[in-house]
Amino acid sequence: MKNYCTYIRVSTQKQGKSGLGLDAQRKMCADFIAANGGTHVHEFIDVESGTHRGRKGLQDAITFCKQQGCPLVIAKLDRLARDVEFCFKVINTGIEIHFVDMPQINTLLLGVFASVAQYERELTSDRTKKALAVKKSQGCKLGAANEKYRQHYDSLTTEERMSIGSKRGCTRNKRHLESRDIQAMFRILRRVFPEQTKSDEPTDWDWKNINSKNGVTETIYKLMEDYHAMDETGQTFRRWTFDLTDKIEIQQKVGSYLFKIKYSINKSKNY
Repeated sequence: MKNYCTYIRVSTQKQGKSGLGLDAQRKMCADFIAANGGTHVHEFIDVESGTHRGRKGLQDAITFCKQQGCPLVIAKLDRLARDVEFCFKVINTGIEIHFVDMPQINTLLLGVFASVAQYERELTSDRTKKALAVKKSQGCKLGAANEKYRQHYDSLTTEERMSIGSKRGCTRNKRHLESRDIQAMFRILRRVFPEQTKSDEPTDWDWKNINSKNGVTETIYKLMEDYHAMDETGQTFRRWTFDLTDKIEIQQKVGSYLFKIKYSINKSKNY
């Protein structure tokens, strides 16, 4: 029996927690492996946008397949990426890859389908931008509350307004924790503090013992630089500079960043 490894991905934390997108991909992969008389030995998961290139789950899956010499099964091509260059970069790692929705695919067809997926992504983005531009030209205040809502808000009691403010704060904090940089930092902390980050949920981590002591800040800083370098879009940790050499300055900056993350984690527990 041939051993197979699987990789599944969803784009949002909500999809990851509901399990809906994951279960559908999981079933497709399981059916493919069963049809080929194989055995499923390991599953790797990412809850990230396909535009992110530094995905830990995918990197771990590639490393595992290289070490074990087993093929990687992915439900659909767009679960790998909607980016031609990145698709071929993964293919060129040398591992055997099977896409369940395209079992007979070859290198030529892969390029065609990856190009189509990338084109669809670009079309969606372009349509959204144009629609917003039209609305703006018509005088609409994008993102601003309309007059009807303002009248409704003015009629609310102080308690009701405080409740709305609390919900907004919860949403902003949730988006902050789901941002590209924070998700990358969570993966870094899992590597640096494996004993304190055993839980799947960062809110359940041992945050008291995740700190900038014992010289770990330089390791964290170097890993942040690596994640920034791996992201060819340059978006991950784009507000950081990685030319610092003073250990005290590095400790202060990383320590401050960790403190802000802990603060957001504590806020999320209170909502």
